[in-house]
Amino acid sequence: AYGLFDARITVSDPMLSINDRIFSQAELTSLLAHDPTDQSPDEFIESLIEQQLLIQEAIRQGINQEESFRRSVEKFYEQSLVKILLDRKHDSLVVDVSTDEMARYETLMSKQLTIKKMLYPTMADLKNRTNELEETVETAFIDLSDDLKFIMLNLNPGETSKPMNLGAMGAAMYRLEKIVPLAPAGGGYAKGFDVKRVSLFIQGMKKERLLDQWIADIKESAEIWRKK
Repeated sequence: AYGLFDARITVSDPMLSINDRIFSQAELTSLLAHDPTDQSPDEFIESLIEQQLLIQEAIRQGINQEESFRRSVEKFYEQSLVKILLDRKHDSLVVDVSTDEMARYETLMSKQLTIKKMLYPTMADLKNRTNELEETVETAFIDLSDDLKFIMLNLNPGETSKPMNLGAMGAAMYRLEKIVPLAPAGGGYAKGFDVKRVSLFIQGMKKERLLDQWIADIKESAEIWRKK
């Protein structure tokens, strides 16, 4: 990154020079290969020239020496570091989707659910069952959010989900009260049932849960002190 702010770089096999900033053939080829847009090579070169001229002007004005710039670079670095870590962990997780889970999802697609939502101001309130606010909802399974679909997928009538920390919104638990058919069940997969999409959905939700647990385990094993 600091190379972008140094206009005096000596390179071999130069292919482009913008004032004192010189790009080699290898560097240009690499930059073009990783260009996320659909620009042609000429359009890419033109955008690169404009970008470099603006960078050089910012350096001339001393913006790169300002504290606000340093903080923004530091924040971007930290965010990128965390994103790469989480992406790699997510990709490394291996989960299976059972035929029972697929069949359960297909069955629920033609059902209406009665769900009781129990809200609490904090996780402590949830643990002690204090300041509880109940809300009952009747809705078709297919109209639920992805998170609720996955929760209901793993509950039978009368069962309650695990406690959920909603951050600033408090905490919650869900209880599946009742399942009622919306329409007669047909043979084979239900209409609109996309086997691949549903399988990927269940895999993705399972990975999210494992990732959340992995983060919780890291936090649990850390030494954290906070002034009261």
